[in-house]
Amino acid sequence: MELSTKNLYYKYPGASHYALRDITYKFIEGKTYLITGPNGAGKTTLLLILSGLLKPTQGEVLLDGTPIHGKELYRRFFGVLFQNPDLMLFNPTVYDEIIYSVRQICNDFRRINEDVDKWLNFFELDRSILDRQTHTLSYGYKKIVALISILIYEPKILILDEPHTNLSKKYIKKIKDIIAMNASKNGINVIASHSLTIYRDTADCVIVLNNGMIRKIVDLKRNLISTTS
Repeated sequence: MELSTKNLYYKYPGASHYALRDITYKFIEGKTYLITGPNGAGKTTLLLILSGLLKPTQGEVLLDGTPIHGKELYRRFFGVLFQNPDLMLFNPTVYDEIIYSVRQICNDFRRINEDVDKWLNFFELDRSILDRQTHTLSYGYKKIVALISILIYEPKILILDEPHTNLSKKYIKKIKDIIAMNASKNGINVIASHSLTIYRDTADCVIVLNNGMIRKIVDLKRNLISTTS
């Protein structure tokens, strides 16, 4: 599997400048990519376009050579975690939230409930949380519930925006374990974060954005650095 961008540009409606400019890159299966850079560099915008949630102003996003935008068929390949979980949660209870997406592709409730239990056990959560209203959860629990609602349908490509924020060390480690597991299954991980320290031992490559352009690419495994003008 290969996720790639070709001459990608994006300008927000009414904006005077491009949020992303001339992004061409290939994300390879089995790898973890950390996208970093200052505020306003274009990190979140790139994640939204990679996952098909924003349509580029110019250029293409391709999955194995096929453009993804406008094609619902490809949506199940992507698991997207926003930095703010409140933007994702809209069902009345935690259980409803967790099963919402997977119910669109699977009608086997026995299997679904087994997977719910599997992820609750992974995150060391009691089943009683399933009956809670999502809006009553702490920020950290909201983020974990949002993540489980993605993981349960087993996407091949994880798109994660600052997944560690406001989480304890225990949950940060579990998120890193999930990233490693997905890579080991030939999935693709794309993480946006200011924190190189947290993900240095997890990422294969660091992509540095500034002013909407790729300025530096660091191959952490081979200790190679390339820069653009």
